[in-house]
Parts: sequence; structure tokens; C-alpha cells
Amino acid sequence: MKHGRSWIGYIALRFGFADSRGRSAATSVLSAAGIGFGVMTLIVILSVMNGFQMGYIDSILEVSSYHVRLEGGEDDIRRAAGLPGVRTVIPFSENQVLVQGNYARQSGALLRGLPPDVLDRDALFSHYMTVQRGTFSLSEEGSVVLGTELARQLGVQVGDIISIVAVSGSSENDLFPENAELTVSGTAKTGYYEIDSSFAFVSTETAALFGVNRINKAGVKLFDRNADARFMSQVEQSIPGLHAESWRSFNRSFFGALRVEKNMLLVLVILIFLVVMVNIFHAMRRSVYERREEISILSALGGHPRAIQRIFMFNGFGIGLAGSVTGLLCGLFVAANINGVFTLAEYMVNSVSQFLEALLLSDSSEGFSLFSPEYFYMQEIPVRIFFGEVFFVFVFGLFSATAAAWIASLKIASMKPAEVLRYE
Repeated sequence: MKHGRSWIGYIALRFGFADSRGRSAATSVLSAAGIGFGVMTLIVILSVMNGFQMGYIDSILEVSSYHVRLEGGEDDIRRAAGLPGVRTVIPFSENQVLVQGNYARQSGALLRGLPPDVLDRDALFSHYMTVQRGTFSLSEEGSVVLGTELARQLGVQVGDIISIVAVSGSSENDLFPENAELTVSGTAKTGYYEIDSSFAFVSTETAALFGVNRINKAGVKLFDRNADARFMSQVEQSIPGLHAESWRSFNRSFFGALRVEKNMLLVLVILIFLVVMVNIFHAMRRSVYERREEISILSALGGHPRAIQRIFMFNGFGIGLAGSVTGLLCGLFVAANINGVFTLAEYMVNSVSQFLEALLLSDSSEGFSLFSPEYFYMQEIPVRIFFGEVFFVFVFGLFSATAAAWIASLKIASMKPAEVLRYE
């Protein structure tokens, strides 16, 4: 046998061509299809899951918690606004209140006082706070902007008057109730139910009616929200009078739950491909057994067992490559058009349903909807595709087949060509 390795690729191609035409064709196709389906499914699931998670995280960071929260004197907060990496600093106040709307409907809410020009100063807040009715105007004293779900719970619309009761005081003074009537100037929506159902926005002057006499809090928006640790370190060194809290610690429980979900999904990724690996392993082991005569001849001609193992590894790599590439393309296509796919599915189901109703002379008032707004708080399915996760799924699918083929080919080293050829 020649010392060159070109024969390994040549034999691998011949074996692969024979497998695609012979009785092993179904096994090879099913193995590649299994990898392709797994890769496609995982890419779509990860993309949709990332869409929901990042949508919630963006809404929380840009509307609710900010990137970093500061507490301290106004002068110190103004100094912090000049630190490197700061996009904008918004002073705010907040207070837990009880809101009463029409028909004596009541609901708890978080009353947040903001500067009247917050939409101009904070472009990200303006982007994620979509006005549904009226205007997001805080310039008039006594006006309030409600989350859409909070307004629905209270049964109020733009122009209605709501009553707000808050408890003010401190550890040095007795707590006492403060109440006022505010006019709803608009309703806004972020897409995150917890914010839309519990937030009410007023101007800082209106917030002072509820015992908030001075603003000692500010929300910091950074150009890079992942640079929060560096910014907090700068605050600690240059402005020790300020207390800084990152968005990671402020929303620790929620983000921890999201991290657990993502980790469990990665475990499912591994389990799915382990099942595919087992199937490919059995298919390759059977292929090794069926080709024991060819393996023995190659060994008799001087082929090293490791070189012969590479032949089957190349076949496994080819199966993994075909399945992974197919799954990658299909997964990206489905993920990018997920809303169109669901719309098509709904259309097909409703068409079949209408056809059956026409045959049976029955009438149904409601059509089929996969994600009806009546049950799901969404307008469309969000999708976020991250290159790192897609690459991980692709590589894992590719090399899972290669690893299964390598394990199955280990038996070649224990074969004895003389004994195999003696009876052939």
C-alpha cells in the first residue's frame, strides 16, 4: 500500500457512493435526515426563545431598571453623567401606589416620576415605550400615562380621571396617606406584561404630590450595557458618595430563571444529538460488519487499521455535513420567516375546517389561531438569531456523526484479515 493518503479519500468516496445506491441508502438518508431535523429544530427553538428572552430583557433594561441605578446627591449624580461610556442619565422617583379607575376598579401600581422631556433625552426609552392611545405627555401637571394593561384593568381611557393613593414618610416620620386625582393623557405598551400592567408615569412635579420632595435616584444608560461592572468600578473610585446597582443584581431572580431555561435547552440539545449518535453508531457498526471482506483485503494490501478507520470516519463526516448543512439552511429559513410559517399553518387549518363545515352544513363563529391575542400577550413571534449558538448547533451536529463513526470503527483494529479471508 502506498504511503500516500489519497487512497483513503478515494475509498471513502466509493463506499459513500455505494451506500447512497445500495441497500444501506435508506440508513444513510435517515441518519442525515435525523441530524438535519435536529439542527433545524434546535435553531428555530433557540431563535424563538432568544427572541422572547431578549425582548423581555430589553424592555426591562430600557424602561424599568435601567443599565445602572444610582442613589445619592444630585451633585454626585451630575458628576456621574460625565464618566466615560455614559449615554444618558435620567433622574427619577418611584412610589408604590393604589390606583382606582372607573366602576370602582382598583389595582396596585408603581408610580414613576420622570422629567417631562424624557422621550427626547432617552431614545431607547422612547423606542420601547410605544404609545397606543393619546400622547406620552408629562408636561402638564396632573397628567399620567398608564400601561395598556393597567388602563384595561382600571377600565379607563384617555381623558378619564383616576384616583391615586400613596403612603409617604420615612423611618424618622410617621407614614401618612397622600392622594390625588390625575388625568390620563395616554396609554403605552412595551410588550412585557409586568410593565404594561403595573407602571404609571408622571412628571417629577406631579410625583412630588405624593411625598417625593427631592430626586435622589437616577437611571444610567450606557453605550454598552455589558460594561456595567466597569462603570460601577469608576463610580466607586471617583464618586464614593454614590450607591450603584447593576441591572444584573436588580433583576437577579428573573434573569436567573432565564439562564436556567437556556441551560436546560442546551442539555436537550446534547440529548437529541446523543440519540442521533446512537443511530449512526449502529448503522456504521453494521457497515463495518458488512464490509469485513473489503477491510481485510485493504489490511492484506498494507493498509493500517487507523487508516481504514478514517475511511468510515469520512463517511460519518459526510453524513454529518449533509445533515448539518441542510438543517442549518432550513432552520435559518424557518426562523427568519416563523410568523409567515404560522400564518400559513393557520390558513391551511382554517381552509380545511371551512371545507368540512360546508360539507357538514355546520357553522363555526371562530377561526383557528395558534397564538390568539385572547390567550397570549403578543402580536407576533419574536426571533433573535445569534451566530455563536447557531455555530455550536451546526458543529455539534457535524461532529456527533463523526464521533459515532469513529467509535463504530474501533472494531477494525481487532479484526484478523487471515481469518476473515479464509472462509471467503
